[in-house]
Amino acid sequence: MLQPGKTTDKAGERYWDSAWQAAALPRLVVPDDKRLRNHVRRCFHTFFSGAIAGHRGQRVIEVGCANSVWLPYFASEHGCSVVGLDYSPTGCASAQALLTVAGIKGEIIYGDIWAPPAELLGAFDVVFTNGLVEHFEPTEHILTALSKLLRPGGMMLTVVPNMVGWTGQVQKRLDRKVFDIHVPIGLDDIQTAHQRAGLTPHQASYLCSINFGVLNLDSASNSLPMRVVKKIITKALVALSALVWWLEDHSFLRLPPNRLTSPYIACVAIKSDDPTRQAHE
Repeated sequence: MLQPGKTTDKAGERYWDSAWQAAALPRLVVPDDKRLRNHVRRCFHTFFSGAIAGHRGQRVIEVGCANSVWLPYFASEHGCSVVGLDYSPTGCASAQALLTVAGIKGEIIYGDIWAPPAELLGAFDVVFTNGLVEHFEPTEHILTALSKLLRPGGMMLTVVPNMVGWTGQVQKRLDRKVFDIHVPIGLDDIQTAHQRAGLTPHQASYLCSINFGVLNLDSASNSLPMRVVKKIITKALVALSALVWWLEDHSFLRLPPNRLTSPYIACVAIKSDDPTRQAHE
């Protein structure tokens, strides 16, 4: 991936190609599915429905769209025309396959956010990323590159894992190698990074109450017993998450999204409609 000076891609194309080759296609988003396994997606649906309400039927691009269920979702649930951009050929193929399975027309582009096709610049009402910007350092550089795809007045919709909360700390202890390809970003950090990229944060919040299912034991330990222990710990934490979701779905008990247990942080920011305003580089 081509990058401006002093920007680090902590994961890299080779990592993602390997990851997407091993990944199965996920199930599509069905917002009214009340089963427990759909709890987190219902949380996302509630958030997206509020965030994208004023952009229904408009043009959305997801950067880092590999294996993404959200492009079909934005098209089917919000009437948006959708485009995906990714620097992994394998990831592009999986994103296209999901659109095909969903019966959605959309365009998937193999390309580089640091040197995007000219026709993508300033062409979108919404730029969406989920689990992308935390792999680049400093964060404002990748946000500045993404903002170039937005029309004036357009919306940046950014979701990152909460690596400064308990999920991130457990990930750090169970698999440091995976943790190290992330930049830990807190709620204040994500807002500051958007501001430095010349965007105006409109909303920043924790998303979902708990989800230890996001833990990634991608790099194997040298010790088989240790791998077994890690899997047992992970399964116990996933079961704890499911218990909390069940209580939220079937009782008056609620665990509000919060700094410690929430697995995601989301930020909605607006690009200035003043063409003379320049993003901070």
